[in-house]
Amino acid sequence: MTFGNPWMLLGALGALIPLLVHLFDRRRPRPHPFGPMAFVLRSQKRTASRLKLKRLLLYALRTLILLAIPVALARPELRRDAAASAVAKGPAATAVVLDASLSMRWADGTSLFERGRDEARDALKDLQADEPSTVLVCTSAPAAPPPPGFDRARLRAIIDEARPTYGTADLSRCMELAARALEENPTPGKRLVLVSDMTAAAFRLESPPPTVKDPTGKRVRPEVVLRDAAEGREALPNHSLVELKVEPALQAGPRAFQFTFTVKNQSPEAVKDVEAAVRVGEAALAKGFVDVPANGTAQKSLTVRFPQGGTVEGAVTLAPDALPEDDQRSFVLPVPRALKALVINGAPHATRYRDEAFFVEAALTAPGSPVEVSMRDMDAGLRENYAAYDLVLLLNVPAPSAEDAERLAAFVTAGGGLFVSMGDRVDPDSYNSRLGALLPRALRLVRTSVEREDPEAETKSAKLAKVEVEHPLFSPFTGRAEEGLVGARFYRYMLLEADNPAATGASQVLATYEDGAPAVAVARRGKGRVGLFTSTVDRDWSDFAIRTSFLPLMQRFAAYLTGSLEEREEQRVRVGETVTLRPEGGQVIAAVRAPDGTELAVKAQQDGSVVAGPLLEPGLYAVLGAEGKPLQALDFAVMLDPVESDLTRLPSDTLTAYFGEETVKASSGDAERPKVPLWTWLIVAACAAFFFEGTLLRK
Repeated sequence: MTFGNPWMLLGALGALIPLLVHLFDRRRPRPHPFGPMAFVLRSQKRTASRLKLKRLLLYALRTLILLAIPVALARPELRRDAAASAVAKGPAATAVVLDASLSMRWADGTSLFERGRDEARDALKDLQADEPSTVLVCTSAPAAPPPPGFDRARLRAIIDEARPTYGTADLSRCMELAARALEENPTPGKRLVLVSDMTAAAFRLESPPPTVKDPTGKRVRPEVVLRDAAEGREALPNHSLVELKVEPALQAGPRAFQFTFTVKNQSPEAVKDVEAAVRVGEAALAKGFVDVPANGTAQKSLTVRFPQGGTVEGAVTLAPDALPEDDQRSFVLPVPRALKALVINGAPHATRYRDEAFFVEAALTAPGSPVEVSMRDMDAGLRENYAAYDLVLLLNVPAPSAEDAERLAAFVTAGGGLFVSMGDRVDPDSYNSRLGALLPRALRLVRTSVEREDPEAETKSAKLAKVEVEHPLFSPFTGRAEEGLVGARFYRYMLLEADNPAATGASQVLATYEDGAPAVAVARRGKGRVGLFTSTVDRDWSDFAIRTSFLPLMQRFAAYLTGSLEEREEQRVRVGETVTLRPEGGQVIAAVRAPDGTELAVKAQQDGSVVAGPLLEPGLYAVLGAEGKPLQALDFAVMLDPVESDLTRLPSDTLTAYFGEETVKASSGDAERPKVPLWTWLIVAACAAFFFEGTLLRK
């Protein structure tokens, strides 16, 4: 038995008070014969035994009251005598391993980590004075603990200062590190105390259990004490966001996006009407509800239309449960801004559907398009101030004059976008001489695969054979959406030279015909981009303009050539990892600011990129440039590892078999402590004694 407040036992001396009163109150009567009293004495003999029993009961009850109260205040506890065990086996060097993974944040009022810290403190308290000890806080990247020693205050400080992380914890690795630390102490006995919620994801049961060297050098299994922070619960109910996909929702209008997320329920019971929302700051832009079956998953989609373009930072959230950290996922979304496009029509026609720009105008002004179109003929269009536009489209336009070509080059170099399509008014030699420095590749000549009026045009016409669907321009055209591209028929197209000696900078061919001739070529020129389509955008040289893929492709051309189409690869970074950032142009990355406001240093790489991390918490990270200026386009979100959201617990029998039945010892914690403390029963006994004493006195 141990006492929390042993000095209170001095109050137990008060139990002597009834005895002293009884002793001092005893007086021997002197015999005085008196005749009339004989009758009274005979009557007293009949009640003497009953009065004596009453006095004894009162004495016992008063003694119990005065004894129980101070003993209760001393807070006695009945537990296995650690000293007896130590005497039987001798002292043991002990390493306490405290699980600090994300799952330990689970709380039903008190978090598992707080309970775990209490268990770790109790583990140190149970040790004898001659038992050295050490503490290891287990994280995703644990450091070797110090060798066992006798500075218990320092170890308690480690436990007090420990905080749960947002990452995983490899308990198998931590137990191995703790075992290595025990080998540095000469004490023969070795003991590992594991404080954890015992979730399956934290253990690698395929790896061998930890061992230590005995005095003979032989490797043996140490004693293992398992302290369950979850207090034997069969399940830890939890639902979480495990996946998020954001894609444009053109059917809902410009700058509309569909957020599709996957919710997983790691609980034995289904959850219903879980609120889901897309939030930017404190504002909820869209809300919905989702039902998830027991131990199953469900998907939910919400559509949001943003009022303006730019980089939007927010989060998709679920109604919080006992582990709220995995009920949200942050995102950084580049929303296209409104684009101004100048369409120069090289072949106007009185019949609307035969006009060169008819299909392009219809595509760029369709619902959901962020493009504002200004239509001009060749003469008016080439005189426009290009600085007022983001994109210029030359549709079957004859080669501009040298002066106009110079203005176009200046517009593209400064960051504008240029789209050029072919037609019967395009002369290859004139284009090469005046726009050769801009074009991705020099023009060569027109090739006719088949005349459009030919009865066999359907079978003899050229088709697209290869499309770079990995490129942002063509990334949506996969699966069934690809039919709109490969099904188009091309009767004529412009052949291109293998390279462009007049231009500086490489070009890229994104689509080719069956004979290998380029269909779409793009290139960077200065800060801008140029796109070249080798056929027409009307129905003269192909039927592509009436295919389903024409409208979205023209819109993506507009976004890509103006830099609005997100080319930067989404940073899918998990907690504990590092991130590689690639600044553009003259950008300089000075630091990365974490969600809690701390700034992380960055390390420059030889290829111009910078590395930051490890990233220790989920959420939005801000990238800072020179003088702390935000570089919002480079901001990124860090997500949790879904593994830690699975709170499936390992059965105690499985852990016992893994560590060895002969080495696993029952925890001296909850398993050996009575449900109700002993001192509580002592208080109850004192109260009962006080009640019965009053009852006897009233009789």
